[in-house]
Amino acid sequence: MDDLDWTLLTLLDRERSISAIAQELFITQPALTYRVKKMESYFQARLFTRTKKGFLPTPVGELAIEYAKSMKKELKKVQEDIFSLEGKVKGKIYIGSSSAVAQYLLPDLLSKFNDLYPDIELNVVTGFSSSLVPLLYDGKIHVAFLREEIEWNHYKQLLSTEGIFLVSRSPIELEKLPSLSRLDYTTNPSLRGLLDGWWAQNFRVPPKVTMNVDTADTCKEMVRAGLGYTFLTELCLRSEQELCCVPLLNSAGVPLSRQTWLYGTEEAVNFIAVREFLAFISGVLG
Repeated sequence: MDDLDWTLLTLLDRERSISAIAQELFITQPALTYRVKKMESYFQARLFTRTKKGFLPTPVGELAIEYAKSMKKELKKVQEDIFSLEGKVKGKIYIGSSSAVAQYLLPDLLSKFNDLYPDIELNVVTGFSSSLVPLLYDGKIHVAFLREEIEWNHYKQLLSTEGIFLVSRSPIELEKLPSLSRLDYTTNPSLRGLLDGWWAQNFRVPPKVTMNVDTADTCKEMVRAGLGYTFLTELCLRSEQELCCVPLLNSAGVPLSRQTWLYGTEEAVNFIAVREFLAFISGVLG
């Protein structure tokens, strides 16, 4: 058994398809099938059954997959420990990020960091906090850029606080919002709750939502086309000069805001590559 075998087992747990994995690993299907048979010989048991849905693990196969995952994790930790002991700024950093941060902040940040540390491999996964926080707790990502504060006992830093705005193509009066077309987009439950709370404080009738789209950027372009108004965070409005952007205020006259936090696992902070990354981000945004 070697690293390729462990990788193959973990991929089979995800893909269930030899052809898809062969394309991903740039290895022929017969070669991968042969490796599966060699692993079954190693464990002296059948690991997978072939079905119309692909390769499905047997009970023994499930155990082998868990073994492979643990071996991959241990190998990664040993490599990172060696780099840290030798003072080499290299290795892999697994980053989780909210979609907005990944779109508006990370490209420039990661490009500059890559210029400084070309031997560090950056792996990024995006999504809502609900999908990223479990990865952080499980140690599957080293750091996470989240658009909300969570209970966390390890590395945690507030990177920015930004306002939330009513966005329209032309000026509109707040009291007229219930009668106007509102455009909504898929967003984090925390922001949705904040906007719903603001609406409930100001109006007794529900908004007239005429369109739901997948991203804030799509929503912004719909607003630009004159199809209605929406609510966007400051991060989505950088360099925006054409649209009317009015900050939302709570009942006390305080602007509503959204925060961006950076989190790191206790284990990852001991790795030199992650330490350098956290120091870099802190120096630029902190």
